[in-house]
Amino acid sequence: MLEKKKSWRRVLLLITAITLHNFPEGLAVGVGFGAIGKVDGASFATARNLAIGIGLQNFPEGLAVSMPLKRAGKSSLVAFFYGQLSGMVEPLAGLMGAFLVQLMEPLLPYAMSFAAGAMVYVVVDDLIPEAVTSGKSELCSIGTMIGFTLMMVLDVALG
Repeated sequence: MLEKKKSWRRVLLLITAITLHNFPEGLAVGVGFGAIGKVDGASFATARNLAIGIGLQNFPEGLAVSMPLKRAGKSSLVAFFYGQLSGMVEPLAGLMGAFLVQLMEPLLPYAMSFAAGAMVYVVVDDLIPEAVTSGKSELCSIGTMIGFTLMMVLDVALG
């Protein structure tokens, strides 16, 4: 019973961490679009590329929420719902970011850095240790390399 409670607590911690991490991601996308015409180098193409990159990595994040819920005994529909719900903060944060960039243009580099740091923190603090303890460290490493390569190819291909 104690082990099951501890496992459920870890699932909730992961869901909370990913949901909180999605907020600065949405903020970054909103800031990227809001900065068009205000900051040198900010264009629709760069904002679009940022949105595509963040959108692509949201698929595994949704799975990272849904799969532990399914493993914990929740139905597929409930697990899917919470996976989607964890990402719903992004559009709201995006609107807020686009509005705030109009007011706080000097904070643009810090907002982008915060979003990147939050993502790295979640991966290093939760996902990698979980993969190692579940015996899936090789799969985790391969997935990381594929994901990194994909993001680099998109960066070069999309400008």
